[in-house]
Amino acid sequence: MTSYHSVLKKLEGFTKKFYLRELIKGALLFATLGILFWVAITSLEFMLWLDAKWRLGLFSVFMAVELFLLYRFIIVPLFFIFKIRRGLSNREASTLIGKHFPEVEDKLYNLLDLADNPGKSELLEASIEQRSKKLGKVPFREAIDFGQNRKYAGYLIVPALLILLFWLTGNIDSLFESHKRVVNYDLAYERPAPFSFDLLNSELRVLDNESLPIEFIIDGEWVPENASIVFSDESLLMRRNGNRFSYVIQPSANYTEFHVTANGWRSKPYKIERISTPAITDFQMKLQFPKYLNKKDERIIGTGNTVVPEGTIIGWKIGGASVDSIVMRSNEGIDVFEKSEERFFLTKQLFKDFDYAVSTSNANIKDYESLEYALEVVKDASPKIKVEQQQDSINPNQSFYRGQVSDDHGLKQVWLVYYPREKKDLKRRLLLESPRGNLHQFYYTFPSGIEVEEGLTYSLYFEVVDNDGLRGGKITRSNVFNSQIFDYNQLKKKELEVQNNLVRKLDMSIDDFKKQKELLTKINEQQKESNGLNFEEKNRIKDFLQKQKDQESLMEKFSKRLKESLKNGPEDSELKKLLQERLERQELEAKKNERLLEELNKLADKIDKEELKKRLEELGKKQNAKSKNLEQILELTKRYYVTEKMAQLSNELAKLAQEQKVLSEKNEQGTEDQKKLNNDFKEFSGELDELRKDNKELKKPLEIDIDEQDERSVKEDQNKALELLENTQNEEETKGNEDAKKRQNSAGQKMQEMSDSLKQSAASGGGSSDTEDAEMLRQILDNLVTFSFKQEQLFESVEQSDVDVSRFGKMVRDQKELRGLFEHVDDSLFSLSLRRAELSEFVNTQIEEVYYNIDKTLESLSENQVFQGASYQQYVMNATNALSDFLANILENMQQSMQSGKGKGGGGPEFQLPDIIKGQEGLQERMNGSGQGKLGQGKEGERGDNGGEKDSN
Repeated sequence: MTSYHSVLKKLEGFTKKFYLRELIKGALLFATLGILFWVAITSLEFMLWLDAKWRLGLFSVFMAVELFLLYRFIIVPLFFIFKIRRGLSNREASTLIGKHFPEVEDKLYNLLDLADNPGKSELLEASIEQRSKKLGKVPFREAIDFGQNRKYAGYLIVPALLILLFWLTGNIDSLFESHKRVVNYDLAYERPAPFSFDLLNSELRVLDNESLPIEFIIDGEWVPENASIVFSDESLLMRRNGNRFSYVIQPSANYTEFHVTANGWRSKPYKIERISTPAITDFQMKLQFPKYLNKKDERIIGTGNTVVPEGTIIGWKIGGASVDSIVMRSNEGIDVFEKSEERFFLTKQLFKDFDYAVSTSNANIKDYESLEYALEVVKDASPKIKVEQQQDSINPNQSFYRGQVSDDHGLKQVWLVYYPREKKDLKRRLLLESPRGNLHQFYYTFPSGIEVEEGLTYSLYFEVVDNDGLRGGKITRSNVFNSQIFDYNQLKKKELEVQNNLVRKLDMSIDDFKKQKELLTKINEQQKESNGLNFEEKNRIKDFLQKQKDQESLMEKFSKRLKESLKNGPEDSELKKLLQERLERQELEAKKNERLLEELNKLADKIDKEELKKRLEELGKKQNAKSKNLEQILELTKRYYVTEKMAQLSNELAKLAQEQKVLSEKNEQGTEDQKKLNNDFKEFSGELDELRKDNKELKKPLEIDIDEQDERSVKEDQNKALELLENTQNEEETKGNEDAKKRQNSAGQKMQEMSDSLKQSAASGGGSSDTEDAEMLRQILDNLVTFSFKQEQLFESVEQSDVDVSRFGKMVRDQKELRGLFEHVDDSLFSLSLRRAELSEFVNTQIEEVYYNIDKTLESLSENQVFQGASYQQYVMNATNALSDFLANILENMQQSMQSGKGKGGGGPEFQLPDIIKGQEGLQERMNGSGQGKLGQGKEGERGDNGGEKDSN
């Protein structure tokens, strides 16, 4: 069986050589067909200049064909050679060998059949072995002839000739260029044209929010008229400028590729690289205000501009698209935002205006977008304070302060700071209030709540503290005010100055009042002469009433202020009590007159002439009485002022005398103390001169028992003492000091004597005698009784003369004589009332009643109205009797006072003012009971006229 196995190995070698020949054959065919197909593909692309898609198709077909040929002619034979696929069987190989070797024929095939017989015997195996030995000598591999493949090698001549043809025609490079275009199908190639497309853009990179200008130069043998830029399937005409063609791609056009075409020719394709820009999509600021402002946190969206209070903490929160980082640039430097979950955060606390810019960046662009903002920081303003000072006109030791404090965010405290003006180091503080809110008003009366020393001038100011939590509260001060704390003597001096000013103003107002009275007299005379009441007269009357109303209001104001200024005088001063009572009644009377004038003003257009005439006559009667009242009050107040001023100067001079004596007793003396006393006495002399001037202005001046020679003597002693002190030498120190002390002691004694004299003059009311005044009042009463008796006789004559008309002339003359007699009584009473406050306004009222009814009597008798004239005479007697009773009461009080040992007026007798007033009211009631109307109520004239008419009838 060894020979048989050798035969099988030789068959295997035959099979390998067979397929090797097939492999060579396939390689030749693969080369021939592959080159021919390559030439066809490249030629087609060369002729058509296909675009990328078609070139991709050609490349795909070419690769498919080439792969098929490779598989068919190369890979399949290799599979047989390496027995990957089953190839020729041994019987098929024996058949091929038998055909090639005639001597073998079917011997090899039969041998293989015998070997495959399952029923083998020794004889059969011997036969196989024998046959195998014979066939083993046959060279099976020689049955394969490689020369048969020569004809296939000749097929390569065809593609070689084609390539030679392309080479000869000069298109060999174009053929290979076509090959390159097919292989690189994804690249853009320009078809050779009579012109070229040259892109001028250095790069095709553009931000996604910016436009991209595209510009080409088309250069060649000739330039096309138009050129288009093609995006996908959209062709757009380009703008031509010579041989330059341009087009601007807008940001909204999301183009990524393009090429240019002109006259059927097109450029290679171009790609646009769009770069994503960083963009802010969300911008927020959280404002966290300082706690002391008590404001809720706020959030601002969409802007970085705002106005914030000082100390506000601002937190930025920014969102963006394509943003990798955000930075903030300002004068303070660069701050980088922290990134967290696609958001960027930064926090700052601001104390001043803050201008900043926010810029964004990503991997492609740095600081692309810079947004500028401004934050205005409102400083916590200092609190404001405004304080007004008002001195108490009644109490100079008090000053009132009204203040208003404000702050933009809130107030905390209001303080008072005070100190002696010459000692700033002794400052004291007093907490006044702890307000809450932005605006507050406060009031303070100095020196309430604090301790001060008399005789010192204090400087004070107010401080307001705001609620500034950043600085612990800012302080603002008010203006510095000065307030002097007067001692008793200084206080008295200030009070007298206030009284003097009020007296002078009252004196001026009385002049205006008299002018008004004269105007009223003219109006009454015009009313008597005119028959009717025209529009012009009504307006004149209404103007007068308005002016009179203003005058009454002013007088009421002066009376009130003067009454208040008298409160601080000595409590035991009878003159002060009487003046206060009169001022109170004057104030009430002014209010009544104001109401009367207001009523007359309202009725001026409604009442008839007669009624208006009566009312104006009544008003005139009240004006006459009031004019006297005001003059009396003015004169009495002046007397009171002079008396009190004397007492004040007496105390001041006593104080200077004491200081001069104390200085004379000192062992060591300086010139400054003496200079001060000299200046103080000089000021006293000036005030004494003013007192003398005021005293001379009185109707009956008081006696001031101080000679000017005494003043000069004091000044000489003081000046000599000062001179001695200034000229004292060391060796004469003892003698000089002794002489100065003598001069000082002498000056002190003289000042004390002058002080005692002033004090005595003030206590005695300036030397006015109660005895003298009582005697004068008794004489007035005698004259008044005489007048009353004669008036009564005339009244009886008038009543009995109703049938004797011839006696009317004599009665009118007698009544006029009686009026003259009463004028003497009036003058004496008025003169006495200027220094006796007991003679109150009741006297003036009754006097005006007498005058009014006498005048009405004369008017009635002149018109032969006898009974009406008698009626008016009755009113004259009633008023005279009331006046006599009142004056008798006053005289009785004066006599009782003199009998009690207090014989000096002014500060001596104590009158029981309530009894006097009660007596006045009783007398008034008696007059009312007899038919006399109350003054000022508009009834007496009415009843007088009516009564006269009844008697006449």
